[in-house]
Amino acid sequence: MIRIVYRTGEEGLVSPKFLDILLYLQQVQLFKRTDGWVIVGVDKLRNSNSDHYCGPNTRKHEPTPLPAPIKTTFLVGNQAYYQ
Repeated sequence: MIRIVYRTGEEGLVSPKFLDILLYLQQVQLFKRTDGWVIVGVDKLRNSNSDHYCGPNTRKHEPTPLPAPIKTTFLVGNQAYYQ
């Protein structure tokens, strides 16, 4: 399970597949990797397009096709981020 912080500020634990869905829907502000917290929209995320990623694929599931996300704004501390 992966620890996340939703855009609402609530924290939770989700499966890797559900994290992909939440990232696609732009509902995640932060999530925890083994090397630390990732700020969505600021830190580099793995691209699901295999044409651009040359390393091993560690995902254990296929990506879920979803509709286009809605653009949103969120705050991390006093900094505003727009997506």
